Amino acid sequence: MKGPDNHVHWWLGVTDLLAHGMQHGAIKLKRVHLSIADESFRVLEAIPVTRPASRVVRVCHHGISRISYTSVELAGRGVALLAASAAARGVINGKHD
Repeated sequence: MKGPDNHVHWWLGVTDLLAHGMQHGAIKLKRVHLSIADESFRVLEAIPVTRPASRVVRVCHHGISRISYTSVELAGRGVALLAASAAARGVINGKHD
C-alpha cells in the first residue's frame, strides 16, 4: 500500500504492538512485584513485634499494587481495542464513517 494510508496502517500496527506490550507487561510486572514483596512481608511476619503491622501493610500494599497494575493493563487493552476498531472501520482504506 502506498500513499498516506500506508502511514495510518503503520501507526495502527505500532499502536497495537505497544498496547499489547503494555497490557502483558503489566501482568508480568504485577506477578513479579507481588512475589518479591511477599518475601519481605514473610520476613516481617516471622518477627512477633512486626507481625500485626506487617499484615495490615501487606494487604494495603497488595491492594494498591493490584489496582495500579490492573489499571495499566486495562489501559493497554483499551488502546488495543481502539486500534482494532479503527482498522475495522476502514480508516486504513481511507473510509471514514
